[in-house]
Amino acid sequence: MNRFQKSMMASLIIGAGALIAQTPSTQTSFVYVESFRKGSTRITEQTLEVDLDPKNPTCEIKVKDQNGRDRYQFRCAPEHPGPGDDRIIAWQVHLADREHKIYGDVLMPSPDPTQDRTQIGWLDPGKFAKIPLITERVVKVDRFYCVFQVTDSHFVAAGQPYLDHLTLDVRFTNTMPHTEVRVKDEKAPS
Repeated sequence: MNRFQKSMMASLIIGAGALIAQTPSTQTSFVYVESFRKGSTRITEQTLEVDLDPKNPTCEIKVKDQNGRDRYQFRCAPEHPGPGDDRIIAWQVHLADREHKIYGDVLMPSPDPTQDRTQIGWLDPGKFAKIPLITERVVKVDRFYCVFQVTDSHFVAAGQPYLDHLTLDVRFTNTMPHTEVRVKDEKAPS
């Protein structure tokens, strides 16, 4: 094989590697974020399934701390295309700290919403969403984890961006839900 053939072979291998890296099968099945909250609070574990639709577009779930006190409020709220338009294009989830009302959403990596580049709480079915709709999301808050994933969704009509149903599995746990994250987390400073 001459130098030109070797160069072409190397280019093909590199190009094939780049193409394989872009295929959906190599995407992770979950997204992990650590909240800006780094306290010692642990929670009473619970798992719920939430059904959202235009008639019941919101949810509010109380999350108790390890002492049984209502400590956090998990909320789901619909996003509309504009004022006066009640069609739903996405849902957004928040976890508010009931003891520290200045923290309206502790799911974010920063208390400043303009610094939230991940948008972990946006349940957006659009093709330009930062996180695909059905991707599991894991957020470490204080000493517990909030895990949520869309398990079902339905559009009003094919080709339209308006949702008429979304099912969300929500879990609060004191145990790391994924071993891949645990390895990463153990290397990070506490």
